[in-house]
Amino acid sequence: MVRPLKRGKACMSCRFLKIKCDGAKPICGPCQMHPRDDECEYADGPGRSRTKVLEDTVSRLEARLLELENPESSTPSVLLHDPYHTLKAQRLSKSPPPHTAEAPLIFPPLSPFSPTSTTSSLPSGRRRKTLTPMEPNTELLGSSGSSTSPVRYSIPIPYLGLEEPSLNILQGSLDQFIPHAQQFGFFMHIPTFRRSTLLAFPLGHPTRPTPGLVSVVHLLGTHFSQPESLLGQEVPLLTRAVQNVAMDLFGSHPNKLLHTLQAHVLLAYYFLRTGSLLEAKCRVGTAVALALGAGLHKIRSTNMAAPATLGLIQDQPFMLPLPTDALQEAERINGFWTVLVLHKFITVALESPSQVCGALEAPGMKIDTPWPIDMDHFEEGILPLDLRGNSTVRAFLNGHPGDGDSYTTLTTKAAILFHRAAHLTGQWSPTMTPRDQAAYDAAAKSVNTLIEAFRAKLAPISAYDTHDPVIRNILLTHALVDAASIKLHWIFAYAYSASKQICLTAARNMVNYGDLNLQEMGHMNPIMGNLWMTACLVFIDEISRTRQMKTTWPEAAAVEDELMESYRNGLTALSLFSQDSPLMRA
Repeated sequence: MVRPLKRGKACMSCRFLKIKCDGAKPICGPCQMHPRDDECEYADGPGRSRTKVLEDTVSRLEARLLELENPESSTPSVLLHDPYHTLKAQRLSKSPPPHTAEAPLIFPPLSPFSPTSTTSSLPSGRRRKTLTPMEPNTELLGSSGSSTSPVRYSIPIPYLGLEEPSLNILQGSLDQFIPHAQQFGFFMHIPTFRRSTLLAFPLGHPTRPTPGLVSVVHLLGTHFSQPESLLGQEVPLLTRAVQNVAMDLFGSHPNKLLHTLQAHVLLAYYFLRTGSLLEAKCRVGTAVALALGAGLHKIRSTNMAAPATLGLIQDQPFMLPLPTDALQEAERINGFWTVLVLHKFITVALESPSQVCGALEAPGMKIDTPWPIDMDHFEEGILPLDLRGNSTVRAFLNGHPGDGDSYTTLTTKAAILFHRAAHLTGQWSPTMTPRDQAAYDAAAKSVNTLIEAFRAKLAPISAYDTHDPVIRNILLTHALVDAASIKLHWIFAYAYSASKQICLTAARNMVNYGDLNLQEMGHMNPIMGNLWMTACLVFIDEISRTRQMKTTWPEAAAVEDELMESYRNGLTALSLFSQDSPLMRA
């Protein structure tokens, strides 16, 4: 029996379709006979029906739309306020507290929001020291929001923190690194550096080296030691060193620029030695930018500083503050020349002959810094108060070598000649105009005269004690001068017998070590691999030419044997040092 329909008791579907509803619950008769997508709902049910919810939502949105269209005649539904207004006012009215020697420096972890993160890039009211290091292999997802969204990375970036090894391990790394430090561009005073590194202060303390420099030295010490137990640690040590070096310039260390420059130089030599050539070029470029940006090429210059182009700092260029003592000034001087030598090595070794140039040879570039000194024999009075510099490199290339050359200065000048000869080789072309040919001949003759005069001033390698640590610098200096002669004359060796003999003599000098035992030399500057390879190529070229003349030249066999002996000497040197240097192995 169908119950009579009561007014107002129809379901929502029947009311919408305007049909009779028997009011049966939970499903009325019409909805049972003709099932629909919408459920059978009643307005007086225990909960709000879906239709009622949709109606309420439409009413609310219509009211909000009316409010937005007439803001002046409506009252906002929600009043917003800034909960950090008071905190912002306090931060603007107070300057940050100065760092004291007793309190350790707080370094922020590498933030995924910005590679150059500062306090202003953090959320309002959040202090840097509350940040915690990210867990290794943390996935950082990019944001596709508005342009104001923070920059994020789409790859995992493990952050290894600023932790350093124990004192015993760090001391062991220093013992492994220091004997080879100068061969890898270390220009700081070694006793002072070692003493400050081992101080019992936390990493980043102003009396110790920067975290990046400590990390890089620890990396190189581990690399030189090559123990089986540490072979797997070199990659994470490299990651830690690169991260710390990247953050050092944003800290408050008093020597952050010089120490960061030193760290980049060491990393460049490390990458060059391990065969990571693109990374090496990147580090060299950064080191050159830091040296020039800090004005290290204008130390004790006799020329007045020109006003800055933009005049941001009282119409004066940005310069480092005055050195605190003579030792710091000597480190700055040596730091610039170390960067210059490294830059010349990289450009000659990795660039094509026509591209052997760079920022340090740009038009208008003028270097006034005095020549470097030997830090091993540093004394407080080694830098006279009246010492001044003016066009140091240009004067040397114009035939004014100067007096009192230190071992470091000799190596620097040899590198300049090596680079200059390689640069001239790249400028020569068989299709040169007579005018360009005359200019090239004059420049090449001038450089050749400088090379011969410089070689005449060098003491022979046999004059030095084979156990003297400076012997590696002397060997490098001689090799650079001989390689400069080869670079300058090799392109004319086929046409001119004199040029061929100059190349052969220079190549023989590079592989003739006298009584030196290369196995006792320790680690050599990575550029020595390129220099020995240059000598070996000269022998290969001449051996091939000699074999073609065997039928017409009776002495060809004896000459070939002598060339093969010299060639084997070069290969022996390369093979010896290639055991732990992928660059020489290549």
